[in-house]
Amino acid sequence: MKLLKRRQDHSLVIDRPEYYVQTGSMFENPYGVPPDEIVRYVLENNAEVAAQVVFGKYVESSGLVFTGELIQNLFDRSLTRVRGGSWVDEAVRVQAAIQFDRSSRFNNRFYGGVDFARQTDYTVITVLDTITLPARVVYYKRLNRVPWDSIYAEVGKAVHLFGPNFLCDSSGPGGDAAMDALEGRVYCAEHHRANLGGTRCQVNGQSLSCNAEDYISLACCEGYHFTATTKKDLVEHLRLVLGVGYDPRRSVLEPYYKFGWLRSPPIVQMEEELAFYAWDDKRLETDVLFSLALATWNGLEDQVQDAKIGSIHGS
Repeated sequence: MKLLKRRQDHSLVIDRPEYYVQTGSMFENPYGVPPDEIVRYVLENNAEVAAQVVFGKYVESSGLVFTGELIQNLFDRSLTRVRGGSWVDEAVRVQAAIQFDRSSRFNNRFYGGVDFARQTDYTVITVLDTITLPARVVYYKRLNRVPWDSIYAEVGKAVHLFGPNFLCDSSGPGGDAAMDALEGRVYCAEHHRANLGGTRCQVNGQSLSCNAEDYISLACCEGYHFTATTKKDLVEHLRLVLGVGYDPRRSVLEPYYKFGWLRSPPIVQMEEELAFYAWDDKRLETDVLFSLALATWNGLEDQVQDAKIGSIHGS
């Protein structure tokens, strides 16, 4: 039944609600995703994700780790939405190349996290600029189904751009092998290659003209071993970072309080992984989330105070 109210001029107007809820299944759209693709998505994802994405149902968020408020604190909506698998803050990249000693671990404002691929998962590299608070995501790379040499080269590129402070997932045989490989490799920025130490860039057995003295050692990358406990530590630390410092009452006049201690451009994959993350994450995509968490642990580990929101230790 329509709601009517009378204006001061005695005319009647319809009092419409400010929003409405529409539900529906992806199967009901004849012009949408093919049915077999929808079925595959349902089978490959957990029930909560399938219910919300495929069937348009409201999903109770009590089992989710990151609240909507925390996620909104992270993303700077004034920046362009990042839909692909690669992004860099060009202004910061240029500044880093000109002004900062990228070889010194003790004179560096940039901190990175790398989550290596497992089988069909993605390798993700994230870099934070921590010179001011909130710290900012300034580099993001997501790739899969490429040779390990290409992955090592991408890690080398990030080290070349932003310095040696990188923390990498060293879990399992794949992680151990990746860390061992990085320990013995150097990166050539001229040819974008990660070579074994002592070897030069080559094509068809012929050495290229790059200067080996300009090669960057990838032994600077440190490992972080994932267990049930250490993964939980990473996630809880990230929640604290997203919540600390935020004050909605002061954010209108003072932009510092608009975010927690971390902000990022709205990266689509990052937002999706945060929104659906649960402690039981065996069937969830988490590569971007844990790359971000590793970078945050690496760059803000010793600075976090009690969070105002989103922490299990408070309201």
